[in-house]
Amino acid sequence: MKTSRYYYIDSLRVIAILMMFVYHVFMVFVTEWSWHIKNTETSNMLLEINYWMAFFRMPLLFFISGYISYILMQRLHWKEFTIQRFIRLIIPTIIWTFILVAPQIYFERKLEGIDQNYIEFYQSFLEFKWWPNGNFHWLHLWFIPYLFCYNILSIPLFYALQKKNKLILALNTFFKKPNSIFVFVFVAILPYTFLSVHYKTTHDLINDIARHSFFIFFIIAGLLFRRFQQVMGILKDKRRLFLKFAFLSIVIINVLRWNGWEPFDIWVNWIEKPQTYLFIGLLNFNSWMWVFSSLGYGKRYFNKNNKLLNYMNTAVYPFYILHQTVIVILAYYVVQTKDEISLKILFLIFVCFFIIIIIYHLFISPYNAMRFIFGMKRKEEKALKNNKELK
Repeated sequence: MKTSRYYYIDSLRVIAILMMFVYHVFMVFVTEWSWHIKNTETSNMLLEINYWMAFFRMPLLFFISGYISYILMQRLHWKEFTIQRFIRLIIPTIIWTFILVAPQIYFERKLEGIDQNYIEFYQSFLEFKWWPNGNFHWLHLWFIPYLFCYNILSIPLFYALQKKNKLILALNTFFKKPNSIFVFVFVAILPYTFLSVHYKTTHDLINDIARHSFFIFFIIAGLLFRRFQQVMGILKDKRRLFLKFAFLSIVIINVLRWNGWEPFDIWVNWIEKPQTYLFIGLLNFNSWMWVFSSLGYGKRYFNKNNKLLNYMNTAVYPFYILHQTVIVILAYYVVQTKDEISLKILFLIFVCFFIIIIIYHLFISPYNAMRFIFGMKRKEEKALKNNKELK
């Protein structure tokens, strides 16, 4: 059965990855937050932009993954789906952790003052002692194994949603109501609200319990909203409402932050205060509202195909894998110059972007071996698919 392409989903994925690229460039210059490479002069304004982007760039990607996974599982048996996900997600993670992540940690250590060449450093990388105490990590690639695990865990839910029983009929009726979205969000934010005060973010997959309880619901939402398409229509029709909630929630959050009124700042025993959980719930609610408004406006204005979108949609995964390594290496040299911070930011944004695109266009896209280790389809398969679609 032929499934029509949801171009706004592709567009939003590209936008989310580009936001992540800008976010990581800005991390070099934001005040307060630490990162692998830091400029001496920092910016509070860039911190605020990154603070805003941090709420929804990753949740949006997880939602999109859940949505696309549903479409894939409509075409593939669960065994084929699992193998495909392993090839596209786990193999690139293993390969590029040892090739692209190690240089990031090396240049971070160099800026800290270590006196080692790369070969000497790499020996410590292979000791597999977890960063930052050790020198081994998957850094920005954490997203990929998380995605694999969530995709596999979503298989039973997909098959449950294919059944025609009273529960599915009830869900279909439930999701026809606009208020159903807010009920879903309320249920989704409860686990993270209570788990986040006990479990810190680790990005190590095993111990990242609170973040799992946060991200997994965006995967679930992607599956459910693809199954019950009327929800996507509600997001489109009520997009202004969700944007209002997103705007108001970020304003309230920032008023509390800027005045030192966050529960963590007011009370020593903040974990015992109900206001703490209301505040964490508000943070979570803010993420959902930005994701929903993005989907609503995306469905309204970005559901169109063009050659640039086709190119970017194909390039976006290798772009993600490459981007942070390129940023860290260039930033290592840029932060040691005496140029104005604005010039450094512009230089990194434009030069890093074009380096990544050139690497992709000249050294990855044309060669099937490179496409394979970057989790892409073979070139012949992609060309054959395009030819079939034209007929």
